[in-house]
Amino acid sequence: MRKFLVLVMIAGLLTPLSAAATGCRWDQSAGWIARENQKAGDKKWSEGVPLRFSADFSRRKDIPRLEGYLSAASATCGEKLTLTTVGSKKFTASVYRMGYYNNTGARLVKTLKSPKHIAIDAKTPPGQYLIKISNRLRAATFVPFLVYGDSQSDLTFISSVLTWQSYNQWGGWSLYKGPDGKRETMAKSVTFNRPYDGDGSGQFRYMEQPLVNLMEQLGLDINYTTDFEVDRNPEVFDATKGIIVGGHSEYWTLQMRQRIEAAVANGKHLLVFGGNTAYAITEINGRDISGRKPFREINQPESTLLGSQYFALAIKKDLVSNNVWPFSVLGPDAVIKGLYGYEADTALGTIGPGVQVVARSAISPTEKGYVAMSTYYNAPSGASVLNVGTNGWVCAMSNRCPWGHSFDAFAQQQLNLVTTEVLMAAKTSKWPVAQIDFPSRP
Repeated sequence: MRKFLVLVMIAGLLTPLSAAATGCRWDQSAGWIARENQKAGDKKWSEGVPLRFSADFSRRKDIPRLEGYLSAASATCGEKLTLTTVGSKKFTASVYRMGYYNNTGARLVKTLKSPKHIAIDAKTPPGQYLIKISNRLRAATFVPFLVYGDSQSDLTFISSVLTWQSYNQWGGWSLYKGPDGKRETMAKSVTFNRPYDGDGSGQFRYMEQPLVNLMEQLGLDINYTTDFEVDRNPEVFDATKGIIVGGHSEYWTLQMRQRIEAAVANGKHLLVFGGNTAYAITEINGRDISGRKPFREINQPESTLLGSQYFALAIKKDLVSNNVWPFSVLGPDAVIKGLYGYEADTALGTIGPGVQVVARSAISPTEKGYVAMSTYYNAPSGASVLNVGTNGWVCAMSNRCPWGHSFDAFAQQQLNLVTTEVLMAAKTSKWPVAQIDFPSRP
């Protein structure tokens, strides 16, 4: 009896596995991302599908393509996603989980012949996935989806699919413009029942993949989710220490904003590796989304959560380190060439909590106006909030920015060093105390 009681007590101390993890036999205990990335990757995952930017930056040749979309942006254990293809009903579907995998970038988990459904099972643990659909008659493209679980994690990564879809120009219309390229003919709503333009992967390959690869390389335990789960699941952040978004997370629903604010108020850290984040309100209606009203128009400017907010479009400015965390890893007088842009944020002229300016843009002696900034603050709950303040950050990590800005190997190394410094704080829970430069602005 004594031995039985001891075993019961020990079992009570162990982290419980979710129903999803046990049903699919996923490895979800501490360190699972590191173990997952020890598996063999496939360096040929992108063969036949060169990187093509989506949305406003898409310059697609008119050639026969095999394209597709799924019945949902995400799923979990035991669910099936319906695959619809455009161009052919006969094809091979190569399903890849995206990650580091010894710097190959992806692991092949399934190869299927003309499937109508993609099952989420033991072979598809949580993470971001791309399906390469191909045949001999048409150009191959990708179809993205995400698998989510609910294990204990260092960070929950939000894939910004609402932003991808808002800019998606497939079929001619986005929430920005119509087939003639003009704002006057833009759609009032768009649907997820269509492929993405570009190479079919949405904005994942340039606005999120470089960050995902680094997180997995460092072995952080990650929960993967999309905007949809944040919008509909009140428990989405319960099992995590922090929240992280990539280079372009512009469109949030009101519910998303409320959930993320509540998470920060409950001590969850928030790491924003983009610019123009949480700028526009969108609404979800089944598979359709609509609306792009700025949060500022309802007196909820982004700066009240992020500490700084979007202010400039079509700029290219050098980032000058203030030699404080996390940029202190670069040494004194560090500059990252051309990093602020295409869109950038500032704390000037905003309201919100007191913030530390950890980096700023270089300005000429005669230049007037606002200065781009990267900001950091500690919330009353103990949560740390970092906003790098440029949507050039993640794409620059791998020199994949869609607006023509290029970054050499040295700049990429600098970005990976700073990003690693932030991610390791998330892993070790060692966050610095912000030294406030801008006091609270009511």
